[in-house]
Amino acid sequence: MSQVTKGKAIVYLLAIFIAGAACGSIIGYSTGKHQSMVPARQKEMSERTLQRLQARLNLTEDQHRKIKPIVEQNSAAMQNIHRESLQRVADNYKRMNAQMAAHLTADQKMKLDEMEHERCENVRKKCGSPRAGVENKDSRDSKRPE
Repeated sequence: MSQVTKGKAIVYLLAIFIAGAACGSIIGYSTGKHQSMVPARQKEMSERTLQRLQARLNLTEDQHRKIKPIVEQNSAAMQNIHRESLQRVADNYKRMNAQMAAHLTADQKMKLDEMEHERCENVRKKCGSPRAGVENKDSRDSKRPE
């Protein structure tokens, strides 16, 4: 192989490597980001915790049987904590928006309502919660200034 051909081959291989690394990074980041925002459901959380405990602690069948209800109970408690946290955040936004509305025009209030609705929809999409601080459409419409 001539010196020019070797140089071209190295450049092409380097370009392919960089392109692959960039694509892999983008795909990995977007996949990881999406998965991290979705909270685990109680059953999934319990199963993952039990699998991790089994793998790392080599639990006996008797230990697994005794630990399983503890893990399930605490997974349910964590699910409730997450739900309560979402509700507290939604309540805080509601309170903040009500305070800000006192200083806004009617048109700005309508836009603020739309922004809040978009925020609630984003929370619903990310967290999968049907009641993640989202008011129903009728209650939003009744609050809009005439």
